[in-house]
Amino acid sequence: MLGNSRETRGVRSLALWQNIETRLDSSLKDWRSRIDGFDQIAAVEARTAGRVWTDDETFKGLLMAVLSNNTDWSKIERIQADLAELFSGFDLTWYAELPECEIGNRLLPWFLDRKAGSVTLRRDLVRLIDTARLLTEHTRLHGTAESYFTSLVQQFDGDPKQAAVCLGSRSEYKLPAFGVALAAEALKNLGFDVAKPDRHVARAVASFGLVPFRTWPDRSGRTAPSLSSRDSYLAIMDAVQEIATSAGKPVVMVDSAIRLLCAKSGLYMTNPELAELARESESSKRRADAVAALIRSWADMHDRGEQRETVECLVEGMDAERSSVRKLFPEEFKGRSW
Repeated sequence: MLGNSRETRGVRSLALWQNIETRLDSSLKDWRSRIDGFDQIAAVEARTAGRVWTDDETFKGLLMAVLSNNTDWSKIERIQADLAELFSGFDLTWYAELPECEIGNRLLPWFLDRKAGSVTLRRDLVRLIDTARLLTEHTRLHGTAESYFTSLVQQFDGDPKQAAVCLGSRSEYKLPAFGVALAAEALKNLGFDVAKPDRHVARAVASFGLVPFRTWPDRSGRTAPSLSSRDSYLAIMDAVQEIATSAGKPVVMVDSAIRLLCAKSGLYMTNPELAELARESESSKRRADAVAALIRSWADMHDRGEQRETVECLVEGMDAERSSVRKLFPEEFKGRSW
């Protein structure tokens, strides 16, 4: 029974992902290239292939996570090419030795002049100095800053979700300037395949009905449920991972796609609109189940050669009528969802 339950959840998650793709295909044509531009899918692929990060690359990953806090990411995208010069080539040691007064005298005004600041940027950049000092000392003792993260993930049997919670909450590994969501974002930048449990993804998975939240006073607009516990962060990350696993996609891709549904720089969908998207996927699943059952019944008839040709013709015709680039019956999901 448990296996059947997991299979059912997997099919529902796949149907939901297909609806997410369809909505983005129809309303945000460049969404795939935008996600590629985040470089997180490439980072995951590189880490899977055995690539290691230098100390400066590690600091860059942390900095980009900090800059994403409480701001529209499109503002950071506009200035991204100039950040290397501003931050001395992302030199970890340079930033660790940076006088705190430089944040207010030089760095913060630079961001404000380009309308890329946030209400927490000064505080976050100051705390990032402490993080840089911590990692510089770690490098002195253990050889690389990256090992601070790889060793922690290894302690949790390769699970970056647990590492994100550890890095962002009270523990011996807590990093200044990083809560759980920003810690997950930093891990994504460093090539770990994990979702960022921020307000966007939280309200999406809650609206989808994937994670229940007791404290969620306003479900009508774009308000996120309250995140107050380790379990709530893990539940959000687990939900995104389940969708990714069902769809055969990287978690970072699904995570970014969900964020594009919710953020101002994307579709900025309301909670009811997100809930409707999940209901549409349930309806799509029921239709797909009915078609799949019909196809199987035809395939089980005596003249298998003729029925196979009929099935293939039907599938090809239904896919050809789709307005979305995503096929209703993708070959990679044959035998799974149809």
